[in-house]
Amino acid sequence: MWTQDQAVAYEAALEAINDVIAGYSEQIALEQASGAPNEGRIAWLEMRTDQATAIMHSLYVSDDENVRQTLIEYSAIVRARDEAEAATIAI
Repeated sequence: MWTQDQAVAYEAALEAINDVIAGYSEQIALEQASGAPNEGRIAWLEMRTDQATAIMHSLYVSDDENVRQTLIEYSAIVRARDEAEAATIAI
């Protein structure tokens, strides 16, 4: 069994991972639609998507340390992406 706090943290970690995967997928689509797609960038983004998916599938709700670490790491990726997008829009 697990606690309510564990379930909330686990769901937040999954949401952060899914947000990162969605961002990578968007970048892949944009790159593929460009006039001269950068195949190296596409491969890197696909690798990162695969890594995120593997981490998502390896998480267990009761594994507090891995859930915490995943939440920290993937939330940081989301924040960095959102800040970069906001800076681009502000220019």
